[in-house]
Amino acid sequence: MLYSLSTQVIADTVHALVALELLSASEPTRTALSPLLSPERRGMLTLMIKNAFAETVLDLIPYVDDADLDGEKPAVSPGEHPADDSADHLMQIVLRVPAAPGGERPAGIHGLIRRQLEMTVVSRVIHTALLAAGGSSACDIAGAYASKLATAFDSLTALLRAPATPFVRQRFM
Repeated sequence: MLYSLSTQVIADTVHALVALELLSASEPTRTALSPLLSPERRGMLTLMIKNAFAETVLDLIPYVDDADLDGEKPAVSPGEHPADDSADHLMQIVLRVPAAPGGERPAGIHGLIRRQLEMTVVSRVIHTALLAAGGSSACDIAGAYASKLATAFDSLTALLRAPATPFVRQRFM
């Protein structure tokens, strides 16, 4: 199944989570997270999103048939990424989604898978930014985002694993 993720949607989610975090953050944490909200650094955020998506694809490799980073060619350098790039880029991944026993999985499952893909990428972006900022406060929150990342990834892989086939025990008389 093909899933398309928008860098704009992911950036909006990063902004929302960072804004919520800033409501109760200490000054060192504010200093670490505030650059993620800066419009002048939008291109850097987009690059972080693409890198987090690529890491997620590699982690999901047993379930992946194909992936695309907005048309990037493997043998060609993507070139410079302008710091103020506000364009929306489309990232795509084709995942093997197993059918339920006796037929297709419910259509709603695909929206859940896409959302978990987005949350995995969002958590990676914020975690990476906090680790890069350093400091004990930022590292503490980075640990929380590492936990969120693990939870999102575990939920995603649970959705992608083959559903259990019912087991019927034969009775011998």
